[in-house]
Amino acid sequence: MTYKTHLSTGMLASAIVFLLIYDISFSPFLIIALILATWLGSSAPDLDTPTGGLWGKIPAGSWIGRLVRPVFLGGHRHLSHSLIGLCLFAWIFWLFLSWVAVYFPFLPSPSLLLPFVLGYVAHLLADSFTEAGVPLLFPIGYHFGIPPDPFGKIRIKTGKWFENLIIYPVVNFALLFVILRYFHLI
Repeated sequence: MTYKTHLSTGMLASAIVFLLIYDISFSPFLIIALILATWLGSSAPDLDTPTGGLWGKIPAGSWIGRLVRPVFLGGHRHLSHSLIGLCLFAWIFWLFLSWVAVYFPFLPSPSLLLPFVLGYVAHLLADSFTEAGVPLLFPIGYHFGIPPDPFGKIRIKTGKWFENLIIYPVVNFALLFVILRYFHLI
């Protein structure tokens, strides 16, 4: 899936959990923090490629991405797209949140791990619908996909018409529906 689709699926996952399931009231500051944490989680699995969307948002990101790429053991859709990668990134983000809580105790840092993980899991789930699938059990090389298809011929081609004209709009309409439902507008 493309960067924009990953962001939308991550936001949809967080919106479902925080608006429909927990149905909590938000301060504007908490909304921004939840969106940022979800954005980071949705983007984190693609840090294994210098052309990943998150690298494009920071100065010298592509250059930094090329430097850290060897850390990901095999390039795109390997370590960062696995359950080990999910646990590793969640732990790193938790360490960051722990540091933030010490120096900025007024921030809602402990509650931000969940939207990060939701964004990350949404990214992995979305990629499982693509031709390549995801190596959830890395370092085992098998790539899981939905629907199960050993050749990936009936799954979505990343960035092609089906993703852009069907998946992306449907996910965004679902996100809009969840938001409108939360505010009792539908």
